[in-house]
Amino acid sequence: MKNEIPRREFLALLSASGFGALVSSSVRAWGLQNPAQMNPLASYPDRNWERVYRDLWKYDSTFTFLCAPNDTHNCILNAYVRQGVVTRIGPTMRYGEAVDLSGNRVTARWDPRVCQKGLALTRRFYGDRRVNQCMVRAGFHKWYKEGFPREPDGLPKREYFNRGRDQWVRVSHDEAAKIVAASLKNIAETYSGEEGKRRLRAQHYDEEV
Repeated sequence: MKNEIPRREFLALLSASGFGALVSSSVRAWGLQNPAQMNPLASYPDRNWERVYRDLWKYDSTFTFLCAPNDTHNCILNAYVRQGVVTRIGPTMRYGEAVDLSGNRVTARWDPRVCQKGLALTRRFYGDRRVNQCMVRAGFHKWYKEGFPREPDGLPKREYFNRGRDQWVRVSHDEAAKIVAASLKNIAETYSGEEGKRRLRAQHYDEEV
């Protein structure tokens, strides 16, 4: 037949058409058919994601607290709260303006006074390892329930105090408050007056103490 196309020409035409389709699709995908925009923000797509970054540091309220569990510095920090959740922690600043009762003033070089442990406290606040209820050692709880029995020298029996080996008992916040109050009352009553002195001497406390 006179209209037959040689095999080599057919393959060449096929390759050319495939490359042309690839170029055409790439131009459409990259938007190269449109003229250059002088202001890209005028035709930019959805920009709602930018609000996330702008609102990242917003907060509803703040409160000041003492960072006591980490070290002995007891830094005074600010907690920033959003929707009832502490989202971040930062220094309070202005240490250099603080004056004690004797008129002493610290150096402003303490600002900002905060360490990485304090900044990471939010992980401890909401971490899955945090104990969210009141716990009392089983031996101490038994001692409390039995009325704080003591030896003649005032010391409790060792069976009530197995720290590091004892089990834990979960109690309510109300009971925990009662345990603390009763324990402090018992200690004050045990070591007050002449009888208290006698017990402390029996425990070999320093007389000057």
